[in-house]
Amino acid sequence: METAPTSTALHGLVQLTGDLPPMPHVASEALRKIAEPNTSAKEIQRILARDPALAARVLKLANSSFYARSRTIATLRDAVVVIGLKTVRSLVLASITRDLFDPFGLTEKLLWEHAVGCGLAARTVAVSLRFSRTEECFLAGLLHDVGKMLLLTHHSEPMRRIIQNVYNDPDLSFAALEREAFGFDHAEVGRLLATKWRFPEEIVEAIGCHHRPAAAKLLPALTVIVHLANAFCHKLELGPTKRPDLDMASVPSARALKLGPEKVTALEEAIRRVLESEASTFS
Repeated sequence: METAPTSTALHGLVQLTGDLPPMPHVASEALRKIAEPNTSAKEIQRILARDPALAARVLKLANSSFYARSRTIATLRDAVVVIGLKTVRSLVLASITRDLFDPFGLTEKLLWEHAVGCGLAARTVAVSLRFSRTEECFLAGLLHDVGKMLLLTHHSEPMRRIIQNVYNDPDLSFAALEREAFGFDHAEVGRLLATKWRFPEEIVEAIGCHHRPAAAKLLPALTVIVHLANAFCHKLELGPTKRPDLDMASVPSARALKLGPEKVTALEEAIRRVLESEASTFS
């Protein structure tokens, strides 16, 4: 059973909020403009062009088979016109999230592989179930563990011990070990960052509730899908938690979505194929 943070833990969380990184200026301006009605592709292209690294990464992702289109996307303006503002938003957020994982050692590599895997898995589940919010599923999956990276940055030694302990014993709970060490867990920290970066409320909720999807109220299906995608990543051994023997049909989110063993097996194979073809795009 989860417990609420103590006053000391809440104080630590409040202190941590002051150290949360701001969203990069160009990305922030682009996302703000995308949210405005009647924004033109030319306006977004001009903003993104001011950050060549961000622009290059957006173009690379836009041309991946993950966002496959019938023709090569050669310019930022084409990217905005052809794939649409919602997808451009996802690409911008995916790009700046990747920057949180630098410097990129073995621990960061494990966490990033899990983040990408969960984003791809959540999107695959959404497509399979014909859930219309596929981009939101990708983003929420990609960002669900962003709090771990922030804890790794601000509490490096204890967080690295927790990661090592979970790696050696997959039955251990990240959240429980974090609450024991800090008084709060990565989901709470991730919710803080998502709020600071002004993510859509349903994404904020999915990040904060991805270990307890029953608590989600705004868009419960999104959080349930992220919870299931997270479990698939554990079974497929993507990240520090490796549980290859996990019975996916018994996972609460699989039951909530009424997925029997055959459907779960089909989803697992679909996710494996997507990971094989797409995961390297985000490396």
